[in-house]
Amino acid sequence: MVKEKVMEIFVRDIVKNLPRKKKKIYQFIVDIEEDLAKQSKTKKEFMTLLRTQLPHQQAASHFDLSLQEVVTIMEEAEDIISRILDSKIKKYKWMDYTEMVSEEQVDAKKEKNTQYFLCLN
Repeated sequence: MVKEKVMEIFVRDIVKNLPRKKKKIYQFIVDIEEDLAKQSKTKKEFMTLLRTQLPHQQAASHFDLSLQEVVTIMEEAEDIISRILDSKIKKYKWMDYTEMVSEEQVDAKKEKNTQYFLCLN
């Protein structure tokens, strides 16, 4: 769970720094895909919606590009994201710091099974 959240933060930061055109197209497609995922109850339903809604084709129409251009831009963006994400993950070390946090430092309203991590770069 923690790792997933951290990965999301890293990816958002990487996407934010993509070249403008790549960022706009990537975010356009991801937004459509996330919307379709929210509408879906199952993986099969999601895949069906992807086949009928065609996010890449929608992006091609929206940005007045060919489908191949959009696919190429998305592949480039995903390659950049993957490469930078791998590099960030290798640089960071996560330590479970839960036992080092005193009860006085913890909000009494928090659940007792909350974990605390120290991130070293």
